[in-house]
Amino acid sequence: MIKFLPFRALRYNLNLPLEKLIAPPYDVIQKEERVYFLSMHPYNITHLTLGDKYPTNYIEISKVFKEWINQGILVFEENGYFLYKQEYQWGDKIDKMYGLLGILELQPLGENILPHERTFSGPKKDRLELLKELRANLEPIWGIYEDKEGKLSSLWKKIEKEKPLIKVTSWDYRDHYLWKINDESLINLIEQYLIEKKILIADGHHRYEASWLYYSETKDEKAKYILMLITDLYDPGVKLLPTHRIVSKEVQLNIEDLRKNFDVYLGENMDDLDLVFNPNKPFIYLLKDNRILKLIPNTSYINSRNNDVSDLWWILPTTLLQKGVWEGILNTTESDLQEKGLIRFSHDLKELRKNINSNEFEYAFILPSIPIEIVYALAINRERLPQKSTYFYPKPASGLALWKMDE
Repeated sequence: MIKFLPFRALRYNLNLPLEKLIAPPYDVIQKEERVYFLSMHPYNITHLTLGDKYPTNYIEISKVFKEWINQGILVFEENGYFLYKQEYQWGDKIDKMYGLLGILELQPLGENILPHERTFSGPKKDRLELLKELRANLEPIWGIYEDKEGKLSSLWKKIEKEKPLIKVTSWDYRDHYLWKINDESLINLIEQYLIEKKILIADGHHRYEASWLYYSETKDEKAKYILMLITDLYDPGVKLLPTHRIVSKEVQLNIEDLRKNFDVYLGENMDDLDLVFNPNKPFIYLLKDNRILKLIPNTSYINSRNNDVSDLWWILPTTLLQKGVWEGILNTTESDLQEKGLIRFSHDLKELRKNINSNEFEYAFILPSIPIEIVYALAINRERLPQKSTYFYPKPASGLALWKMDE
C-alpha cells in the first residue's frame, strides 16, 4: 500500500529573486558547476544541498538552514499537495512534464516502492549525515507511477488554468510552475487513487535508502516520510537519456581482447548513431582513435549469463559494459574506476568528444538509452540495473519546495 500525503512545504520568500535561488539536484552538479551556483546568490539552494565547503560541513549547513528560516528567507506554506509543471525546449518544440509533490511514507524497497539502479555507499552516507543534522528534505526524490486511464493528468489540466503560486525560469531556460492543491475533495481523491499503485524510483535511490536507514535507527514517526515528486509513466514529457562513459588514458584497452565477448564492427558516423536500446539487437559503441566501433555480444557472452538474472537484464547496454568489458576483460568494476577518477559520465555527445580530445581521456563507450517501459518492467521483476543506467529528464529543480519533518 502507498501512503502519499500532502505536506507543509517550506519555500523561498516570494520577494526574493527565485530564478537565482534554484539549482539542479545536488547529484548532477559537476565540480566546476558547483562554484557557479554557489556564487549565483547568497541564498542559492546549493548552499544547503552541497554546502560552501569541501569536504561537506553538515553542522555548518544546519546553522545556515536555521538562520534562513528565522530570517524569513524560507517560509512555511499551509498543508497541501503541489502540482509541478515544467516547460522546456525539446528539438523544435516546447514540451511539458507534470508531477505532484507530496511526502511518501517509507517502506522497505521491493514490493510497492521499486528501485531500478544499484547504489554507492559514499553518496548514501553523505545524504544520511545531512538528514541527521537538518531533519529535512531539501529537494524531492523523483518517482514514477502508472496511470493508464489518465485520471490524475485530467485533474492537472484543470488545475493549471488557475494562477500558479510560483512561476520561474531557471538557469537552463526551463519554465517551472507550482500550484498548491488544498481542496479536501481533491486531496482525498489523489490520496485514495495512489494507495494501490506501485512507485518506481526514477532519481533519488541514495536519498531514499538514507532516509530508510535514518528511520530504522531512530524509529521516529516524524522521520517516516520523504519528500517526493511523482510523475505518470505515460507522460510524454518524461525523457530517458543515455549515460555515456568517458575513460582515462590510464585504463588500457586492447581492441583484440574485446573479441572475447563481442563481435566488433566498424560503426556509423557520430550523427547517425542508434541511441535507443532494442532487445532484439543489443550493442554498445566504442569511440577510440577517431573511429566508432559497434560491439555486439557474441555467443560466448550470451552463454555466460548468470542464472540469477533474466535474459533481458543480461543484454542491457550497461550490463554489456559492466559484465562484458569492465569485469569480463579488464577485471575491474565501474565503482572502482569511478572512485579512482578514471571515468566520467556524460549525456552529451559534444561534451564527450571534447573530453576525449583533452590530455586526460582517450576513449569512450556510447550507450543506447533504455526505454522507460523496460526499466519499469525490470523493476516490477525486482531486477536492479547497474549504476548509471538511466538519466531521467527533465530533472526537478531544487529550491521550489522543501520539507522539514519537525513542522
